[in-house]
Amino acid sequence: MQSQAPKVYLVTYGCKVNYYESEAVQSNLNAMGIDCAMVSDGAISHLPDAQVFVLNSCAVTSMAEKKSRYGVSKIKRYHPQAQIVTMGCALGRKTPEMVALEVANCLANANYPQPAKLPANGAVVQHKREKAFIKVQDGCQNFCTYCIIPYLRNKIECRPIDDVVAEIRAQGPHVTSVVLCGINLCYYPNFGDLCRAVDACGIAWEISSFEPPMMTPELIKTLGQCAHFVPHFHICLQSGSDAVLRAMNRHYTTAQYAQIIANLRAEFPHAIFGTDLIVGFPTETEQCFAETVAFLKKIDFDTIHIFPYSPRTGTKAAALPQIQNSIVTKRYEDVKKLVKSEQ
Repeated sequence: MQSQAPKVYLVTYGCKVNYYESEAVQSNLNAMGIDCAMVSDGAISHLPDAQVFVLNSCAVTSMAEKKSRYGVSKIKRYHPQAQIVTMGCALGRKTPEMVALEVANCLANANYPQPAKLPANGAVVQHKREKAFIKVQDGCQNFCTYCIIPYLRNKIECRPIDDVVAEIRAQGPHVTSVVLCGINLCYYPNFGDLCRAVDACGIAWEISSFEPPMMTPELIKTLGQCAHFVPHFHICLQSGSDAVLRAMNRHYTTAQYAQIIANLRAEFPHAIFGTDLIVGFPTETEQCFAETVAFLKKIDFDTIHIFPYSPRTGTKAAALPQIQNSIVTKRYEDVKKLVKSEQ
């Protein structure tokens, strides 16, 4: 890096895919000779001045989107001279290569030396964490009635297996495990082949989250044959009521979900199980919520990520009559009492 080049700060909100894409931006900037530091939202107010901030946003809930917008305001307040480049679901989808070039243009326009040309295919992502997030898929077209993400990440893209393996093998010795992540891994073709190839890398690995339809007996058997697979299963549920699942446009029943868990526990007796759950969906009656509570007790999850339903403008569920906030809050608190460890 040239000594007169300013530092670029990168702030990330949201999921593992976002953190992966932020690390990809950092790797591309480093390849261009630009020093880039990953920082937390809480650090913005006391950072030394920088020429450019990159903000990677999230829109999965209204609160996440609000937090991302507030991050932009925070940067403007504490660093009024800085250029802000946005990416992610809430503030504009851009590839890591596009963001790196945009940052380079910001620096060039500020009379700093033009950074080196970005490699055509981008730089290999160099992960800083001991547990590295490896993005293998992007996009979703399921259009669950509560979810805005398919409107923002509609294009389905799956990385070739050789590309994923090459990235894993390119990491330094500080990376001791990897997590395969994507927006909806259901769309990855021949996912079992990917699992076998990753396992052959000889490093501990796990999968960020599963959608129930992908948990076939064949995939469960494949995972059971992988010597380095870490059996942490985060399998998205969203509701324990079949009526609510249908209204959400989720393509499974509670009976099918329970069978998946039984199959996994037979193959992995010491596995850890987690899930996502939405409380207060517009069609969730008291009876539906009671069914959900009973189902959660039946499955006995180790972790549950609980989300109060958040209306997202443009989705089908947002047009339905909404449940009173006080009822949603009470249901949230009732589920929290069932959780072994809520994250």
